[in-house]
Amino acid sequence: MSEYLDPSAWREMGLLDSHMLLALAVVALGGVLRGFTGFGAALVIVPVLSVIFTPREGVPMHTVMELPGVLQLLPAAVRHADRPTVVPMILALFAGIPLGVLALVAVNPEIMRIVISVTVLVMVCLLSTNWRYTGPTRLPVSLGSGALGGLIHGSTGVGGPAIVAVLMARDDKPDTTRANIIAMMGSLIVIGLPIMWMYGLLTPRVLIVGAVAAPVYFASIYIGSRFFDGHGQKFHRRISLIMLAVIAVVTLVAAIVK
Repeated sequence: MSEYLDPSAWREMGLLDSHMLLALAVVALGGVLRGFTGFGAALVIVPVLSVIFTPREGVPMHTVMELPGVLQLLPAAVRHADRPTVVPMILALFAGIPLGVLALVAVNPEIMRIVISVTVLVMVCLLSTNWRYTGPTRLPVSLGSGALGGLIHGSTGVGGPAIVAVLMARDDKPDTTRANIIAMMGSLIVIGLPIMWMYGLLTPRVLIVGAVAAPVYFASIYIGSRFFDGHGQKFHRRISLIMLAVIAVVTLVAAIVK
């Protein structure tokens, strides 16, 4: 891997041009959004990176840059999560994620760009309505939501809302709900990375962009959380959802034109 530290290798991979700068700018925007609303980073980053690069690179790039934060938060979340709830959902990820990654690999990249942008629009609509699953969270529901979230995550990188909608519906303590969500979001990353590696998606360009973007991502999350702390979450949530919808539409148009 030492040869990939040579700037000439980066130049050959197209990582020393405007594409890389645009990718880092988008990552910073997604991080700021995540910092002041607590959501939305993947909904910004994945569709744009999929247009700048390809869907087969954009989805794993975001997964790689999320890994440091996951490794930090996941151990404590697993200790405090409600295991009867999250264990079946995690097991279902092992079925959903491989099928999603298979779709990501098998489907034409131009079509996948459109699928990712449309999926983001659907997720933005889901978030804007504050929809929560209201039925009983029995084992089939846990397995189904885990498998669906894994399928969406593996193919488009934005499977979190499908899982969160079910976890938020439970009558758990806030700390337990938070731990459940962190455990599931972390599991998406931890389970997804080896599967992406098996499918050959963790290329040198993906790993380099993910590694370079990770500190930008987490610095921008910190900036967003500090700058917007206590300034009215409802207002910022509305603006954020509008911005996410605009990004989804723009990337959809770009995917169709491209």
